[in-house]
Amino acid sequence: MSIDKAGFKYQASNIIAWIGFIYTASFWFLGGLDTTGLEVYSVGKALYPDGLGFFVAFGLYPCCALINYLVVGSPRLLPWKDIEDQE
Repeated sequence: MSIDKAGFKYQASNIIAWIGFIYTASFWFLGGLDTTGLEVYSVGKALYPDGLGFFVAFGLYPCCALINYLVVGSPRLLPWKDIEDQE
């Protein structure tokens, strides 16, 4: 099965892969700022309240990978990598 790069599935896969990666990376980056005592961490607290923080840290990335696997047949753990052709 070849994925058309202009098709909806390819574009949706790109969006899902980058959302999972960016949100998870931003959580860990903002969490690291807390140890330095910077004021920027208050932005992290506003973006990720206590109940949502754990989900973003450990659940969003695997959920996006699972959705990508179901849609295009590749989990795309690294969003800058292209979708492998499934034969």
